Amino acid sequence: MALIAVSLGINALSHAAVVPGRSRSAGARSVRALEPGYSGTFLYRNDNFRTGQNLAESVLTPSTVTASQFGLLFTDAIDAAAYAQPLYVPNVAIPGMGTHNVVYVATENDSVYAFDADQPGPPLWNTSFINPAAGITAVPSSDLGCGDLVPLIGITATPVIDPGQGPNGTLYVVSKVKLGPGSYLQQLHALDITTGLEQGHSPTTITAKVPGTAEDAVKGMVSFDPLLQQDRPALTLANGVVYLSFASHCDFQPYHGWILGYDETMMTQKVVFNTSANGAEGGFWEAGCGPGVDTNGDLIGVTGNGTFDIGTPRVDYGDSFLRLTPGAGTMSVTSFFTPLNELLLDDDDLDMGSGGNLLLPDQPGPNAHLMIGAGKVGTLYLVNRDGMGGFDASGDQMVQELPNAVGGMFSTPAYWQGNVPTVGLQNMIYTVGSTDVPKMFVISNGLIQTPPVSASPVFLIAYPGASPVISANGTTGGILWAIDSSAWKSAGTAVLYAFDATNMTPLYNSNQFSTDNPGPAVKFTVPTVANGSVYLGTQTQLAVFGLFPGGRGAPTPTATATITATATTSATATNTTTATPTVSITATATASITASPTGSPTTTGTPTTTATPTPTLTATPTSTATPTSTATSTPTLTATPTAAPSPVFATLSAKPASLSFSSQVVGHQGKSANVTVINTAGAVSVVLSPPTVSAGFVVTANNCPSVMSPGGSCTIAVAFAPTAKGKQSGLLQLNSNALYGVRAIKLKGKGVAPKMKTHPKSLSFEAVSADAVSSAHSVTLVNDSPTPITFTAAPAATPPFNVTANTCDTIAPNGGTCTISVEFAPHQHGKYRGTLELRDDAAGSPQHIRLFGASK
Repeated sequence: MALIAVSLGINALSHAAVVPGRSRSAGARSVRALEPGYSGTFLYRNDNFRTGQNLAESVLTPSTVTASQFGLLFTDAIDAAAYAQPLYVPNVAIPGMGTHNVVYVATENDSVYAFDADQPGPPLWNTSFINPAAGITAVPSSDLGCGDLVPLIGITATPVIDPGQGPNGTLYVVSKVKLGPGSYLQQLHALDITTGLEQGHSPTTITAKVPGTAEDAVKGMVSFDPLLQQDRPALTLANGVVYLSFASHCDFQPYHGWILGYDETMMTQKVVFNTSANGAEGGFWEAGCGPGVDTNGDLIGVTGNGTFDIGTPRVDYGDSFLRLTPGAGTMSVTSFFTPLNELLLDDDDLDMGSGGNLLLPDQPGPNAHLMIGAGKVGTLYLVNRDGMGGFDASGDQMVQELPNAVGGMFSTPAYWQGNVPTVGLQNMIYTVGSTDVPKMFVISNGLIQTPPVSASPVFLIAYPGASPVISANGTTGGILWAIDSSAWKSAGTAVLYAFDATNMTPLYNSNQFSTDNPGPAVKFTVPTVANGSVYLGTQTQLAVFGLFPGGRGAPTPTATATITATATTSATATNTTTATPTVSITATATASITASPTGSPTTTGTPTTTATPTPTLTATPTSTATPTSTATSTPTLTATPTAAPSPVFATLSAKPASLSFSSQVVGHQGKSANVTVINTAGAVSVVLSPPTVSAGFVVTANNCPSVMSPGGSCTIAVAFAPTAKGKQSGLLQLNSNALYGVRAIKLKGKGVAPKMKTHPKSLSFEAVSADAVSSAHSVTLVNDSPTPITFTAAPAATPPFNVTANTCDTIAPNGGTCTISVEFAPHQHGKYRGTLELRDDAAGSPQHIRLFGASK
């Protein structure tokens, strides 16, 4: 069944002035000339290694991307959020409308737009896969109860374009629609890039089955569920096969990791692969990044938490790096790497596959074919693609493991080989982790060098971080681009950042001018840098950034960092108990821009100025500090002043310089970690007072003497005991009379709610007649946490499912259980889906148990 409606633009170029948003230019003009060597952006992050680099960009350089020359040129309205990355094809001949450089945008309302890439206006064409008059719509998020993607679920995965397929080139895209109550459909479409019309054999409905013993298996077969399975990762095209990858919505059960492959010409299914046919979960999330493709055509992917088979033969591969070789209608796992703490990752929902896979071009050293991945924990893994390392309970066997190197990874790193001034040619990777700053690591002789060569500490980006991309003219003129989408849940503004890719010096951010507002943020979005412009999808519009001919106009604003994420300050200790940062505000001139409907951007009117807060930290002696520079709460450090003896010329060192604790249930104290303190002086003793820690952390042991001899050492043990949910940071304060060296150790951890397990994760009832009642099926709830779990409401099931028995009020800690029984009592024939909703103080509340039944 083909569901498609196509609208072709009429006199599109003459209506630019009425397009919603800020349009700086209007009217017909010639197609912008292509950058030398640039052929288009046909897939997510530019290439199948997912490097995110466009090496044919000479217009946008560190010298031209400045606040006075670069900014928002225009916007084009769209009908829903664009989670997919915009794609770009130059010199497309649109029937009856001439030749255009075209940018393609897909939305959650199941629409695909083709816009002129160089000027605003109605779309050249718009294809829709819904028909509200016939009751066919995008899937309302309320049908799932998941708040991660709201209010509509339609096209989420970035499409892929084959410019040589079909008569004019083909765009492949996956739609998800609701046909009616309880009926859902996912389809793969092949659209002509010049008209938006379906190509031959398109669309094809997505279905799949594999043999397995998972809880949702029926007669030994596990089936693809078009409602529960989410096609988040980008589509991948390799050797004539279009690959689709799936996880779920909010971990709602039952789901599995699927990869399905379709012949790009005939649209027939060629590959079916399931990561957990005998278990559960193991989805492909990767923050929107599609599987990588190695030079031999193998797919490279990373799975999220789920069942993992420690022994052989292996069928289930949760939290694993996978090399997948297509053949015989499926894919074989020809190499894999699974960290030894996989069970912990699975239990604590710390997906390895929360971030994307970056495949590196050939590197010098013993392992030429490398890849990089990092999950929610923030550990960077450097893996040999040819021999990934498998699973070894005695120790991980990958090439390199860097714990806590980045913030939790909900994004994909970028790669660039570029010339760094005074250094020369370097291989560099770039990360923007969750609640972390942009970082640049050098790879030398096949290993990641630490610490990061440079970072921009002012530009902290909150969850989910960002997937950076690189534009450069070969090995020169590199710019790192990133979108701060941390305000996505409240429909706050997206922020576009640009940094010099050789040293992370900030060049531009769209918060500097109110007129550069791209629109409300979308989680996981990736900018597309193409032919002198930057394209950014938001919840309501496509925003196009570029250079202003003749400049933005006077006055030119000072390029001042405007922090949109939580800016947590840490003061360097001196001979005072603590330091209280104070904020001074500097007014920064901001030009007020008025658009003129001419062929190029102009400015009119009298410039106005807007105060842009620039946090400037000033240390002020005090005994109690509350170091915050925003309204967001930050741990308050309360230190007890201790009379110290006269300072001495000695240096204290401490290892490690910081401690990151695993997540702990609120009210429970975790395992201790040690800090070794050393007096490096050769002849001077140091007087030590008892160490102090911030709230939420506890000193559990301290063997440091009151007087430490020259060259002496001691150990302080600290544990994390969170008092509230959420991320917590603090300090272990070393109190001594040494004039130099370490005075504080950074501490961080996360307080979490107790976690509850459900067995099984869904209930499937036997078929019964209308007005009959099935036998009761039970769900057992288990509390493995060290604190009790209390229910805040009685469990409730959606009709025609009914709760018949309930022993759950409070579940005792450390293995306590309770049960809930449900029956199926349909009044009409048909298939039924429902949920059993649990409301409690455990993580993930309200939890939902999926219910399935049929009336014969």
